[in-house]
Amino acid sequence: MRRSFIKSFSAVLVAVITLTFFGTGIRADVEPSDGIRRFVSSLYSECLGREPDPSGYNDWCMKLANGQITGKQAAYGFFFSNEFLGITASSTMEETIDRFYRVFLDRPSDVDGFYYWYDRLFDPDGSISMLFNGFADSEEFRNKCLAFGVNPGDHISVPENFGVTEVFMQYAWWEGAMSPEARAFLQNHTDHTRRSAYPSGDKGGAMTGTITVSAADYAICERFAAEHFRPEWTDLEKLEFTALWIRLNVHYAYGGVGGSYCDAIFNRRTGQCIQYNGAMLAMMSYLGYDVRMVHGHIGRRHNNHYWGEMDANGVTYIIDTGCIEDNNLHFMVSAAEWADYYTP
Repeated sequence: MRRSFIKSFSAVLVAVITLTFFGTGIRADVEPSDGIRRFVSSLYSECLGREPDPSGYNDWCMKLANGQITGKQAAYGFFFSNEFLGITASSTMEETIDRFYRVFLDRPSDVDGFYYWYDRLFDPDGSISMLFNGFADSEEFRNKCLAFGVNPGDHISVPENFGVTEVFMQYAWWEGAMSPEARAFLQNHTDHTRRSAYPSGDKGGAMTGTITVSAADYAICERFAAEHFRPEWTDLEKLEFTALWIRLNVHYAYGGVGGSYCDAIFNRRTGQCIQYNGAMLAMMSYLGYDVRMVHGHIGRRHNNHYWGEMDANGVTYIIDTGCIEDNNLHFMVSAAEWADYYTP
């Protein structure tokens, strides 16, 4: 009787173990490898720029080790988090692209690749979603996962237009603000004779000065155009790109700024309103437009300010990439409609 009981108990125990670990799909936890731990650590450091929190770190590692998620799914959890969205809001486009390169490809960007993705962010689908799909499905990321002992997984669906870049939000805003006449003027402009200088003066007064666009400034404009402009672009697209680039990539300087406007903005990426708009007007002069620098005041607080203006078909337009008060762009908007904002 005793031997029979032990035999029966052993059979039940074996059945329970078999059912627990195989019959129900539940298995003993596999400890994460060093490769998996380094993979997750890189997500924290390169994507979020911080040390892992212990509970979150262990959870990601265990899920990867036990096949509950793939490498792409783990990356999705970081790049589509509110934390990463908040980081991109205070980052330049270069910094955001660099994070994708370092997380997915484990290297800094190459020049051609960087400018490909940089220009893609100016397309209507420019977003974290667009970058994620491009990098997560790359052969380089697959190879990185395998090198770390991580299953890369198959393509995963992501929300469309998550983290739409400020570029497109700004672009959508001014598409409605710019008149059809202004758009047509820039699209159809054919006189690309470079202007070597443009006038300057006070709002409501005569133009009393001249700002020279030097050969060195034109060399800077040429390099910028070669790096960013596409051959098929019209002047409208070139100038929209330049204005947005200045708005998004230049840091406002709360002190003196030396050198030329073009050097400060396109090379050192810092300046105040006179540099912001001086560089924009230099690019327009480079493309053959007659523009002028205007000094006056803007906004509710009547802030001291420099901006650009241009006359086309009997209409005066505002050119302003350095409007720090409202953190926005006023590019080719009617000066008459903004007469209460741009004042002497």
